[in-house]
Amino acid sequence: MRELDLDGARALLLTGEDYAILTEADFGAPGLQATEVLGPFVPLHACGPLLTVHDARMQPHLGIGHHPHRFNERLFYILEGAMDHDDALNGIRGRMERGDLGRLTEGRRGMLHQEWNHGDSPARAFILVYETEPVPERASFAVLRDAEAPRYEEAPGVQSKELVGPRARFTLHGDIRLYLDSALDEGAALEQTLAPGEGALLYPLEGELALAPDGPPLVAGECLLLVPGPGERRLRTVARRRSRLLRAVFGPGRGLVLGRPLPRPGG
Repeated sequence: MRELDLDGARALLLTGEDYAILTEADFGAPGLQATEVLGPFVPLHACGPLLTVHDARMQPHLGIGHHPHRFNERLFYILEGAMDHDDALNGIRGRMERGDLGRLTEGRRGMLHQEWNHGDSPARAFILVYETEPVPERASFAVLRDAEAPRYEEAPGVQSKELVGPRARFTLHGDIRLYLDSALDEGAALEQTLAPGEGALLYPLEGELALAPDGPPLVAGECLLLVPGPGERRLRTVARRRSRLLRAVFGPGRGLVLGRPLPRPGG
């Protein structure tokens, strides 16, 4: 984990060495693997309201069986394939396909859910888990379909798909303020402004970006976290080659929480 000062903004650059690779031994679920970027099994336990960040892959005709959660909310952005949601406690079922954003709200009552890939090809989801405030009484499930997500030119050479934000109008129960999937042409520049108290997550899926003015490159599979802090801050990124970038902006939450990774179930 490398700490950076990007034009006055405190940031953490995370690479594969900082992640935990969770497998069948950890989940008790064949065919499921998740790269934990943030969460209980890595040194970075929380940033803002974020409690877990996973890049998860599920093999065909496999998944994770029914298990409980309470109080938080999770977003599943389906990058490949499809996943079926089944909350046995509340009688809620739904399907998330490629390009969809699923919202799984656990609520005070909780949920007993399974996520399954019934398809013939692998599925992949980028998962954010965050605190809810106030905590809803009951669990719920909603999907923003790929075709419904607003798309626009955010800057010259930057085409963005808004998953959460003023255009998308997809209701959440936690302090995730903006969530975008952006395609950047080579040489395209993107500037992200953070209001006082806001933090941000940048996760390239493809390509390479330069963190201007003096920061290191950010390549696919790495993660940049801007820690919530006082004052307005700006981050400028420039695509060194054609790139695809996931970007989330969130509120102050817990700030930055670091600690010793918990023992993994798989040993």
